[in-house]
Formats: sequence, C-alpha cells, structure tokens
Amino acid sequence: MLKLITIPLFLCLSLATLAAREIDLDNLAAKADEQNKHLLVWLHKTDCGYCESMREFTLEDENVAAVLKNSYLFVHINISENDNVTYKSFKGSGKAFAKKVGYNFYPSSLFLNGKTEIVFAAAGYIEEKDFLMMLKYVDSGAYRHMKYDMFRQQEGKR
Repeated sequence: MLKLITIPLFLCLSLATLAAREIDLDNLAAKADEQNKHLLVWLHKTDCGYCESMREFTLEDENVAAVLKNSYLFVHINISENDNVTYKSFKGSGKAFAKKVGYNFYPSSLFLNGKTEIVFAAAGYIEEKDFLMMLKYVDSGAYRHMKYDMFRQQEGKR
C-alpha cells in the first residue's frame, strides 16, 4: 500500500521540479547590457487581482509592449511557482528572492543594469501612462543623475 502512494507522489514531485524555471538574473542582466538594454524583472503572484490587471492593462498595452520589446529584456517571476532564481550570491525561490531584495509586495517592477544593480524599482499596480514614464526614465539613463520625481516633473513640462 505504501508503494502505491509513494510512486504517484514521487511522480507529482518530479513533474513539479521539471516545471520549475531556472532564472539567472546575472546572466540576463549581462545579456541585456550586450544589447544596450536594461533588464526589467516583474514580480507577481497567482491569484493577485492587481498583478493580473497590470499584466492585462499595462504590460499588454501596445505602447508599453513596443517600448519593452525595443529597450528592455523582460522577465517575469511568479513567486507562487517553483522557479529557481540566481542573483549575485543568492540562489533560491522567487519568493525568497523578492524578500531578499525588499520587494515582497506584488506586483513589483525592478529595473536592473548590466552589473545586476537595481537602479529603479516600483511596487504596486502601475497604469500605462505612469509605467511608460518609468520606462523612459530608466531607458534614458536619467536615474544616474536625478531622482524619478524630478524627471517626471521635467517631462510634464514638455
């Protein structure tokens, strides 16, 4: 009887392990840098209404999608899944990664440079217009010399 229970349980665990993605943020950041892009890591979780709304209304917006395609390497991490994340000296789950970097509020958008440094981040649902402004802020490199609020203020005057 124990064998009958153990075999299906082992198969289920094996399939779950096979489904886990390996997400090497160091490698992805380097690849983005080679393409003269930034890495955008979008943290979200299953059954999160704000996450689903941001995916549907912000990330799938045609203007946002065009900027992402041209200027960013985009990776999503669903903290509800068994993904294995590598980030600098960290190796662990997506949930543990989010906690390590201090963004365990979902959704969260993390912008990384080629050195795998988080150069800008925003937690919570972000509407298309505001997300486009954030994308422009990071892509332009303005984060190197001014705070986001100042950038947004200057862009609003144009």
